[in-house]
Amino acid sequence: VYLCVRGRMSTSIADQLVERRFDMTFVPVLEAYVEEQIKTGTSDLDANLALLRFYQYSPSIAKVDVARKILTKALMALPQSDFMLCMYIVPPSVQADPSIVQLKSLADKLESCFFDKFWAEMASAKIEVPGFEDAVRGFIAGVIAATFTLITPEELGSHLNASGGDLDKLVAKYGWEKTAEGVKIPRNDKNNATVGVKQEAVSFEHVAPIVVASGLQ
Repeated sequence: VYLCVRGRMSTSIADQLVERRFDMTFVPVLEAYVEEQIKTGTSDLDANLALLRFYQYSPSIAKVDVARKILTKALMALPQSDFMLCMYIVPPSVQADPSIVQLKSLADKLESCFFDKFWAEMASAKIEVPGFEDAVRGFIAGVIAATFTLITPEELGSHLNASGGDLDKLVAKYGWEKTAEGVKIPRNDKNNATVGVKQEAVSFEHVAPIVVASGLQ
């Protein structure tokens, strides 16, 4: 289970940051805290942004591997805006690293709801944070639940990159129902739109980004 501790640092880190916000010797502490978050399955946006600000003001000390881990965890928080907030202050020299470029590409595909392309690119991606795929599937499932009331297993499997028993487990996990007609998704305030006078066929790729932009919370 991926636990996102948004806007709240551990007491010791928070207290130190008040006193050491501009103290460069605090950087190793924040870098070690990133590793702690990875081990414990938590995410502390405030602390990670503080570290990236140190990197922003002193690019020569920036560590690409640490920045990549922070950005990966930020991407796991979709549909929150963590990734955008972090990328905004990542030094250009770090953004130019191929692994960061690819992570940005993955984020673009997720936010644009090009899920099949996302999974295709994932095959060559360097992801070092446990639980990444589960978190991404959770985000995709939210988009699907806000868009569909009925979807074919084939299309659902393409979006979630799952098939067979693995897909059945995901269907059960998200409270959906597999029927002869397809996978039924309970109606909610987002997928239960009022029927208008005129109906037109609209592809998932056109509708899903709008759903994401409106927020899934």
